[in-house]
Amino acid sequence: MKKVIAVLSLLTACSAAVAVAQDTVDNWGGRPIKRVLLISVDGMHAVDLQNCVNGISTVNNGAPYCPALAALGKTGINYVAASTSKPSDSFPGLISIVTGGSPALTGIYYDVAYARNLDAPARTTGNGLAAGPCTPGAPPTGTTSEYEEGIDIDQTKVNGGAPGAALTDGGIASIDSKRLIRDPSKGCGPVWPWNFVRANTIFSVIHQAGGYAAWSDKHPAYSAVAAGIGLRE
Repeated sequence: MKKVIAVLSLLTACSAAVAVAQDTVDNWGGRPIKRVLLISVDGMHAVDLQNCVNGISTVNNGAPYCPALAALGKTGINYVAASTSKPSDSFPGLISIVTGGSPALTGIYYDVAYARNLDAPARTTGNGLAAGPCTPGAPPTGTTSEYEEGIDIDQTKVNGGAPGAALTDGGIASIDSKRLIRDPSKGCGPVWPWNFVRANTIFSVIHQAGGYAAWSDKHPAYSAVAAGIGLRE
């Protein structure tokens, strides 16, 4: 029997994302699970969710002002023992949710951090991470890591500048591989977002079980959620 562990979480993070796992089967409360939805809402705390699904007197005449989330909550579980990632921010928070691991395990402390085992990108990023040398097989010199809009082909465009892409649909095709930090132990090849994460994600579990997944997010760098799927650069 195929099994998927699902978590519906609303966290203090600066990302908005939806993941759907289809055609997986397990029994939860006697009912079969066919789809799993993960929603991450910018800056939403548990008390914010509580207020918007129950309503407060000073907003919307006291009526709930997020009825869709309220409807989801009626058939969900409110898990109150969760703890945010440390540090608490978009990238480490999201990766902690999809891996179940802390930043110490996943290696994700922030979208801009530091990697001692890697080298600078071949091209200066859109946010100013300077290009630098990388010698295949040589010891790494270390570099700041960058996994946000600065690695886009054109960060001024909603689609990231992907050639021929629709206005809002650049996807991973909008990542400029020359703006990715490099790994000298692998011939100075670019380290794609899904290669930077040190742990498998729920996406890899879904795929290994024969299921399907889809993801929508604000930056193509958040394709890091696909770690473990087996994407090839």
